Formats: sequence, structure tokens, C-alpha cells
Amino acid sequence: MTGTINGSFVQRNKRQKDNKQRSSTYVSVDNILKMSFLGLLCLYLYNFFVIVYRAHSESSGSGSSSSISNNNNRRIKTIIDDVTEAGATTEVDHESTSMGNSNFNGGAIQEKEEEDNLLPRVLALVFPQFHQDPLNDYLWGKGFTDWDNLRKAPAKNRNGFAIPRPTELGYYDYTDVEPRKKQGELALQYGIDGFLYHHYWFYDEDHPGPNLHQPIVNMLKDGHPDMPFALHWCAIKWTNTWSGNVGPDFVFKEGGVLQKQYFPTNNTDPLITAHYEWLKPFFHHPNYIKVDGKPLFMLYQRKPGAMVVFHRLNELAQQDGFPGLYATVGLSKPHAHLLPMKDEKQERGFKVMMGRTLGHKVSNLKVYDKVVSYPNPSDWAEGRSLEIPSWCASVTASASQTRAMDIVGIISSFDNTPRRSLEEANLFGTGDPQEVVENFRKNLHSAIYYEACCFRDDKVRLQKKKQDDDRFIIINAMNEWAEGMALEPSDVYGRSFLETIRDTKRSIREKGCR
Repeated sequence: MTGTINGSFVQRNKRQKDNKQRSSTYVSVDNILKMSFLGLLCLYLYNFFVIVYRAHSESSGSGSSSSISNNNNRRIKTIIDDVTEAGATTEVDHESTSMGNSNFNGGAIQEKEEEDNLLPRVLALVFPQFHQDPLNDYLWGKGFTDWDNLRKAPAKNRNGFAIPRPTELGYYDYTDVEPRKKQGELALQYGIDGFLYHHYWFYDEDHPGPNLHQPIVNMLKDGHPDMPFALHWCAIKWTNTWSGNVGPDFVFKEGGVLQKQYFPTNNTDPLITAHYEWLKPFFHHPNYIKVDGKPLFMLYQRKPGAMVVFHRLNELAQQDGFPGLYATVGLSKPHAHLLPMKDEKQERGFKVMMGRTLGHKVSNLKVYDKVVSYPNPSDWAEGRSLEIPSWCASVTASASQTRAMDIVGIISSFDNTPRRSLEEANLFGTGDPQEVVENFRKNLHSAIYYEACCFRDDKVRLQKKKQDDDRFIIINAMNEWAEGMALEPSDVYGRSFLETIRDTKRSIREKGCR
């Protein structure tokens, strides 16, 4: 078809050229006026469509917000108004909570920790899914929560080890104040320095804005759990990898995709501003974790499209009176110093990935401050524990070392049998409960000791208050029950994981670094 059209076009041009050569052409004033009018009309139409296109691009970014309906706009405005009002209703006595409450964090040990700032802050990821949510109602059926997966799970995994169930806190509704209050008290009692709440915000024209957010909005209203916290943006699409059936009203628009995720390409996209307006009451909360005054904001996985969003959120934070955001991004990789690779090619690959991630810039501004090295169930981590590097014991060698730009990530164990079938489940670090807890202790001790003792930066550390320090250990997770990662008391482990955190911090504190 293309060849026929092009051939006709060539023949027509040839005939017109022959006719022009056979006769002289006289252009009248009328013809000049007609051509001038047509030229002006074309120019006007061109400029009109350019203006329309630019306006469309600025409002839509990658297309995520170009078709945002009035109903969705009203929904986002209502949600932002709700969280803003919640942030204004809570008054927290910051001196008697978080890092300063000696009734929780080990009394005299915690007071000493505030004085010399030896240990890094130990944070636990918190999964907020345990409550009814409109999106989950649509995807999985009315009233669904992740407790449903745990309740229907078999008593043991395929290797014959028991799947933990909650005891002291029970199968709670996380929007209720009482379980959140008890959860926070347990965490502080055993030395957890803060929570990292999974934060779900979608840049999707069909369902923009936050989800699974009601528990932390309620936290702003009632003040519980009363402890330091930050947000951890899970900026990924949701796919149907579970063994459960979708809800009766749900229709797949894309194969296996439950909830889409997009990222604006234009940093003037109004949805990014709306995102910041929703985050703002959390960032200003006195318990929000900061580094040198910058709110800590974490990205679950490296997503190139998220960099534009982070860059704009950083600008908005500066306009809001902060020095900016302290931004981190999660990578599935071993920690550079604590879990070196034996395979040199694999080691080079991880270094390249990390270099590209931290070296990325938007408008000549570095996007991420650090990466979080997550030990996801991977071949390179199976059967291995974090180890304190040999050079750490040498004053001369450690003086020449630079602290890795990794935040250490630790998991207790991993078993997603409740979300999969017995044979399809991923098992990592599971086994005899005593062995699992001991492996957790080894990893935690190595991570805390490394951050506290392997570098000759006492002067720098002493000049910083605990609340401004950039040293963190991240444990996955406080309550990811359907993946076998839960520090909360269970029928298999009791309080063993919590006790291990307390005892490990106390041991390093009392014995010192040498």
C-alpha cells in the first residue's frame, strides 16, 4: 500500500512540473492574498496545537495523570485533607517519647547511647496490610487481609518446619489503636529504634494516590505507636503471584497485573505535588526520622522512573523548610564489606549496579544518598552470614577504610508458603528455630559492630546527635507474617527475635569495640 501511494505522488508531481514548463504563470493580487491567508491560518493552527500539546504534556507526564477523572481528583483531595487534619490533631511530647524514654530502651544503657552515639539506629519494616482496604476489597474480595493467607496456610512448610502464628498481639486490625500501641511498646522495650512503614502511592490514571494508608493516618490522630518512624515507598506494580483467586468484580486489564504503576516524566506533574502534600504531615511529625534535618524517605526497589519523582519531592521539601530529603533505594545485593562475593565477576556486577544507582543525577542533582543492601532469598546469600571484615580489628587498616554507602538489611527468615502452594513457596534461612535465631543474631551482631566499631570516626560521631546520624540497620520485618518474617511474638519463636536485638545491642555496648 505504501509503495502505491508513493508512486502516485511521484507521477502527479511530474505532470505538474511538465504543465508549469509549457505555460507562463501569472500570479494575481487575489492569489497572493489567498496564499497569505492560508499561510497565516496554518501558522495559527500550528501554534494552537503546540500550546495544547505542551499543556497536555505538563499535566500528564508519562500519561499517568492525563486522564485523571474528576472523581479521582476529588478522592485525592479528600485523602490529603484527611491526613493534613490528622497531622494537626496530634500533639506529641517529643522529649518523653522516641529516643528519650528510658522506660523502654534499656534505661541507663539507652541514656549512655544518647550521650556517645555509639550504636547505629536499628529500624524494622512494618507491613500495614492488616485491615480492610477498598483496593484489596476489589482485588481479592470484600474484607480480605493478609491474615486470610496465614489462616489457611498449612501447619508446616514442605521441609517440615512450623509456620509461625501470632500470639500476644493476635490477628489484629491495624487500624485499631490498641495493637499499634502494644506493638510500639514491645519494639521500644527491646531496643528497636524506629519503624519503617511500607508506603503505597500509585501514579496510575485509574487509581491514583495512596492505599493501605489508614493505619498510619490513624497514628497521626491517636499518636500510637509513639516512636520514631519513616516511610518506605513500595513504588512497584502489584502482580498476581499469590495462589489466591481474585475478587468476583476484578477484571485483568493487563496479564497478571493487579495494580499498575507509572512515573511522571515531567517534574511539574500535579500528582507529584499532591504526593508531597500527602507526605507533608508525616515529615513534620516530631517522631519522623531525619538525617541532619532531612526526612528519611526510602524507595523499595530501584526504578529509573522514580528518580524524577524523588528529585521533585526533594525540591518541594526544600520549599517546605527542610534541607531536602535523605533518600535511599533498595537493591538486592550483598553488603560491600559484610558479605563479599567469592565470584569476582559477580562482585564487579554488584559494584557497577551500585555505582550506577548512586551516580544517577537529575538536573545535576544526586538523587540517592545511600542504598539498602537487601539479602533477598538469593543464591549468593544462601547458607551465609554477615561477617565482620578482618581489617576491622586493625587500627591501621581500619583507619584507611571508607564506610560503605550501604545500609545493612537483615531478615529473620523467609517462608512465603501462606501465599503460595507448598511446592512453589520460597524458603530461605528456615529450619530449626534455635538455628534460625542464632543466624539472626550473627547477622545482627556483625552489622551493628561494623557500624559502631570498624571506623575511626569518633570525633565525627560525637559531634552528631543520635537524631541526625546516617547509620542504620534495617530488619525485614516487624510483621510480614505471610512471608515468615515477623519479630512480633509467635508460637514458634516467642520473643526470641526481640530478645536477640536487645541482648546484641547491650553486649556491644557493655563489651565495647575492642
